[in-house]
Amino acid sequence: MKFAVSWVVPDQLWSDHPSFGGLGPSYVANLVDAIGNSTCKDTNGQTYWQDTAIFITWDDWGGWFDHVPPPAFYRGETQQKQPVCLTKDAPNGWGCGYVYGFRVPLLVVSAYTQPGYVSGAISGTTTYPPPKEWTHDFGSILRFIEVNFGLNYIDQSGYNGYADQNTIDSLNHTKIPLWDFFPGPYRSFTPISPTNSEYDANYFLNYYTNNNATPQGPDGDDAD
Repeated sequence: MKFAVSWVVPDQLWSDHPSFGGLGPSYVANLVDAIGNSTCKDTNGQTYWQDTAIFITWDDWGGWFDHVPPPAFYRGETQQKQPVCLTKDAPNGWGCGYVYGFRVPLLVVSAYTQPGYVSGAISGTTTYPPPKEWTHDFGSILRFIEVNFGLNYIDQSGYNGYADQNTIDSLNHTKIPLWDFFPGPYRSFTPISPTNSEYDANYFLNYYTNNNATPQGPDGDDAD
């Protein structure tokens, strides 16, 4: 089986940071359209849209109120204070070996993800912490890739310090993280119109040439 994993990091100008013009939605819409409208096919005759999952997320929580408290930080009981995660939960049910902050959005786009679906939508009385099965983090995306394609954990040292080993929604290993976003049935692609037609794919592709500019990472440097 052949597969590919790609990470796309935006330039600062369309990273959704405040005061940079708000081009993020148009940038993302053009990327999704490029995949959904592509006529390229793999060796099995599948188009990109037929076998691609797109995860859209942010690395900053945005500075707005969140009614769900972050998981507590827990480092176990060893003298060295090494993280204890897969073998033991924190006493209060929260936390692993690294610090959580406020939640950030996650959008999942694929031919098998249904419109308007919310993972772990809460009805009735809210419980804290939320059920682990619906407590996703960045490591959930890594673990989703590893399990689906039969890969080992990224870290093989036994330290258990990497995000894919610490993600709360896979601690019990009964479900593939993010599995619920892909129930089917298959849906044909519907193009997304950029929020401003002036900023089409050509704008982003030619921006650096037309403006004699150097790409800048979302934090304002080219190291990203």
